Amino acid sequence: MRSAWAAVALLALIGAAAAQPAQAPLESPKAIEVTASPIVHFDSRTPVGAAYGRLVFLGGLHLRSPERRFGGLSGLRLSADGRRLTAVSDRGSWFTGTLSYDGSRPTGLNDVVVADTPGRDGRPLRGRRGADTEGLEIQGRVAWLSSERVNWLTRYRLDEAGLPTGRGEPVTLPKLATRAPPNEGYEAIASFGPGVLLLVAERFLDQDGNNRAFAVGATSFAFSVRRTDDFSPTDLARLPDGDFVLLERRYRRPLSLSVRVRRLPAAEIRAGGLVDGPVLMEATLSQAIDNFEAISAHRGPDGRTVLTLLADDNFFVFERTLLMQFALPD
Repeated sequence: MRSAWAAVALLALIGAAAAQPAQAPLESPKAIEVTASPIVHFDSRTPVGAAYGRLVFLGGLHLRSPERRFGGLSGLRLSADGRRLTAVSDRGSWFTGTLSYDGSRPTGLNDVVVADTPGRDGRPLRGRRGADTEGLEIQGRVAWLSSERVNWLTRYRLDEAGLPTGRGEPVTLPKLATRAPPNEGYEAIASFGPGVLLLVAERFLDQDGNNRAFAVGATSFAFSVRRTDDFSPTDLARLPDGDFVLLERRYRRPLSLSVRVRRLPAAEIRAGGLVDGPVLMEATLSQAIDNFEAISAHRGPDGRTVLTLLADDNFFVFERTLLMQFALPD
């Protein structure tokens, strides 16, 4: 009798599988239109060129596109000169484009291309397990993506256009790192050296209530980043001088959103260490902010370090895709 039921169950599974549509192939990269409306005040008292916190506001852009895949931008890296932009959405789409400037003020985003991000099996990642892609890091022609809900870190080879090619390669994480709660894992990742990445958890706390963090690669170890005022890390970027900037967010119901940027000294990052650093800026909805989830750093033509913040609109009509730039005086 058991064998008969097993046969029926097997036939049902086969029938269900046959009824499922085949996974769509990777779509060819597509040029898309993106309009960029300038933002010249961070708030009523902070025009372009004015100090805000320990930073200087350089300007911003409100980005819009009719492309259905545009939005949800959660990972960001700019080239060393600040002109080439690479971003990933939390639905697994990959974007490249070119930023234009008037002096140090961003004025537009041009030549934007969207592409599918391949999964670990080479098929499109969007709409599948691991598609909640949140963190991005690039070293030359190699990129890494973190997927928050499943605590994955995946490596990609990039083609000459800066788009991922081939299937994603899994990167093994320390066992403890894989235990981060779903949806509270690793949005914040950054390079710590050749082939070594830092991962800071959004809300995976150690015994003292600080954010767990890990170095992963040729050198692997665990450390912590001090957590204060219930701010959660959403991205991490390495500064040209070797230190790091940590982007954090705090949301309190119903309508209280705050973001801040902290500087973390690289010298404090070591096995078992606790890393802390000063707040460079903190902003609320009184300023021109939205759901900032991505940060990148580069050296501007005038020698100053430029921080670029990017907001994830979550594909909601009442949220915005904002790109903001600030100078960090040396």
